[in-house]
Amino acid sequence: MKLLTLFALALAAFSQAPARKSSPSKAATPAAAPKFKAIWEPVNVKEDLELMSVHFVSADEGWVAGGKNAVSGGVILHTSDGGANWTTQLGDPQSSDPSYRDLRVVGPKLVFAVQRTSGDHKLVRTTDGENWVDVGGVKEHRNDYQFISADVGFQTSGNLILRTLDAGRKWGPVFQCRMKTEVGGLTREVPCEWMKIQFVNANLGFAASRQLGDGAGFALARTDDGGATWKAWEVLPGETAYEGSIHFFDGNTGVARTKNNRMFLTADGGQTWNGVPGSTQGRPDIEFADSSVGWMMYYNTMTYTTNGGKQWVSRNIAFPAQVAAFCLVRRDRGYAVGNHGMAYRYRVVPIDYEAKGLLAAPAMPAP
Repeated sequence: MKLLTLFALALAAFSQAPARKSSPSKAATPAAAPKFKAIWEPVNVKEDLELMSVHFVSADEGWVAGGKNAVSGGVILHTSDGGANWTTQLGDPQSSDPSYRDLRVVGPKLVFAVQRTSGDHKLVRTTDGENWVDVGGVKEHRNDYQFISADVGFQTSGNLILRTLDAGRKWGPVFQCRMKTEVGGLTREVPCEWMKIQFVNANLGFAASRQLGDGAGFALARTDDGGATWKAWEVLPGETAYEGSIHFFDGNTGVARTKNNRMFLTADGGQTWNGVPGSTQGRPDIEFADSSVGWMMYYNTMTYTTNGGKQWVSRNIAFPAQVAAFCLVRRDRGYAVGNHGMAYRYRVVPIDYEAKGLLAAPAMPAP
């Protein structure tokens, strides 16, 4: 009887004791993250054209400009589906009209282009993204041009920065530059021959010149009042912006590529510049998708940065024709064009995506 009582008490104590926690089981293996790859894929124009310029206003809507050659068959083509289909908006590939080039996008539907006519070149514009009209001209021997609105634009020609207030019908000088520099140990006063011009916004703009003299640097100019007034100073002795390029993110930070294919970065509005690793061949422009990811492309070389221009890496891409122009819309979308109607689209796709003509491409980091 005593034994049964003790057993009953032990059983009651066990039933009232807190349950022991079981050891945690191994967590379920998470599903594998989707894998992706970056590619260049053909979205070619179905005509044997020399495509000389490309600009997109979104991932899928953009324009290409060119012609049968430089002197005939001038056309501007449009796509709204990333190049799957191209529509001729201006010109005829079988015509004797000169080619179009130098597309400049100002807004989602506001685009300019140049036709290489005899003498000064014709300037055309669309304000609705579809219909193009003649609006004026630009100098035959200009080096660059940019518009900041439907009517206000600038071009560089010789030692002048010229401005129009009526979409190119009339141009007038707003800045003529002569600068003192040291050449061969002697002080000389020399003209600045302006090459590149870039407006960050409607008020802030920069321009860069070719070398001021043997061993001298080049001139950099800045405007803070929409191009009404400019201030210039000399930078980077021994370098030149002839066949070079500049890109400013804001009033302080900017990137420059010189004719010597060297890369530089400024953090003080272009007063001082520091060399950065990386170089590229040829004379490509610089385009950025955002403050980190930027590209340059020339022939079959794609040069890119993922850290705001602090370092550049080059990679050869086996395009079927040499790249004549490119544009970078966002980190995962860009376009490159060339002869024989070549148009390639850069994008990110699932790892198992396959299609005819795909080319491997470097992947940009996610934002």
